[in-house]
Amino acid sequence: MNSSNSSSASEGLHTSKYRIDIQLLRALAVVLVVFYHASVPHFGGGYIGVDVFFVISGFVITNVLQRNPTENSFQQLANFYTRRIRRLLPAASLVLITTVVVTYFFLGPNFGIPLLSDVRFASLFSLNFHFIASGSTYFNPGVPPSLVTHFWSLAVEEQFYLAFPILFLLLRKLFNAGRSIAIVLFLLLVIVASSWWSIHISTSNAVAAYYSPFTRLWELALGALLTQLPPIPSAFSVRVRQALSAVGVAGILLSALLLTSASIYPGFLAWIPCAATALVLIASNDSLTTSQRAMKYLRPIVYVGDVSYSFYLWHFVWLMLPLQYAMTINLSTTVMSPGVRLAQVAGAFLCAALSNRFVEMPIRKSERITKRQSLALLLFAACVGTTLAITYLYGAFGGGLN
Repeated sequence: MNSSNSSSASEGLHTSKYRIDIQLLRALAVVLVVFYHASVPHFGGGYIGVDVFFVISGFVITNVLQRNPTENSFQQLANFYTRRIRRLLPAASLVLITTVVVTYFFLGPNFGIPLLSDVRFASLFSLNFHFIASGSTYFNPGVPPSLVTHFWSLAVEEQFYLAFPILFLLLRKLFNAGRSIAIVLFLLLVIVASSWWSIHISTSNAVAAYYSPFTRLWELALGALLTQLPPIPSAFSVRVRQALSAVGVAGILLSALLLTSASIYPGFLAWIPCAATALVLIASNDSLTTSQRAMKYLRPIVYVGDVSYSFYLWHFVWLMLPLQYAMTINLSTTVMSPGVRLAQVAGAFLCAALSNRFVEMPIRKSERITKRQSLALLLFAACVGTTLAITYLYGAFGGGLN
């Protein structure tokens, strides 16, 4: 916990910048999503990994917002959005551009799905609304999904990031004396309203329920709420905390194993992985980091968590493009063998590692951007502008790819 926040329990739980347990959760979440998209047997509910990411994001982002309470609100917002641009845009734009180029190389005019339109919406963080309007879903058997379908979750998070920091800092400013109570009441209201809407609409409009930010907002708000809770009493031993964390992990795994594409989701069922994730975040005190023996075995998993964002971005095109290519050349079967699937996952992970090492980290650690935040706006314009330009270029000269 940072010293700036340690004076009051109401300032939140676990405000340290790097937590091993969060990286382990991220690793678990991304592996579940990849298993689901790779059609690994018994992981028909692996899509709940996205819900785990949402809770983690709400938790982490809120801790970031309250890390330096002495800064004025405008500077906090500027710092926040600068970090988000540096963290998210370069890798996402690289994947989108690569997807367009590689897809045209393999499929050319035979490609019938409006990829370019999807990429444009993805680059502007509005792909989820585009899918709702078009009724698109990747749960339909026999219908090849868009190669950027997974960007819907990134759109939901960005929509949350646009509004929540402003509201959060405004509440802190307006309710200086009782700001924690005001924030807790606000978050509880959001959780109740959004969860109710999710439950209500999941049975009547599955596409809107799945992609809408209004049905997912409560998951991010749940993570944010955890930061306002007092720490678990010190009377809870390390073993008790680890047992609670294990229960949470078990809840996440059971959700992935028992749910299927036919489950009514998110609705009531989304509470299972989200509550389980919340339990892990509350219970953990990073006790594993004190054990060098444990860290020896956990380090590879922690690394998966470190590159989980890039892994999530890269995996879908690696898994889905070969299937669509097989369909265009009329192969007798479009079912990939386990060996081929393993090679595809390995290729996606290699791309993630390279992207993280040579694109994400240099930009995130750039001293020039840190000192001149206006460069972040140029970075935003360059990433979005280049992605859009590529789509219009291929639309004009790419034949059937439009």
